[in-house]
Amino acid sequence: MKIIAIAVAAASLATAGTAVAQYGPRPGQPAPWNAGSFWRGAPENPYQRIQFLQDRVNQGMANGSLDRREAHRVNGELNGVRQWIQRMHWRDAGNLSPDQRAQVQGRLDNISRQIRWMRHDGW
Repeated sequence: MKIIAIAVAAASLATAGTAVAQYGPRPGQPAPWNAGSFWRGAPENPYQRIQFLQDRVNQGMANGSLDRREAHRVNGELNGVRQWIQRMHWRDAGNLSPDQRAQVQGRLDNISRQIRWMRHDGW
């Protein structure tokens, strides 16, 4: 019975090692999106972060990594976040709670991932 348990444990470790070794970017492909490194040095203000993303869209349009349709889609999402923040400000006397800031940041993270995905044609 011990031999079977040891064999099962060894097999699962070997499988886990293979799965971990296969994680990561494919050769010649960009590294996975990382929120910590992406936002490092970015402004804290939600509106300035939206502008930060807007600048990325403009750069993508200028260098051809985003087409007009993709830029239009992202611009619509960024405008939606701007309007959402304005509604929260109006409703909450001009201040965002920590939870609201986290929700805004989550939406901006998702938009940033989408921009990255589009710029790299799905990679």
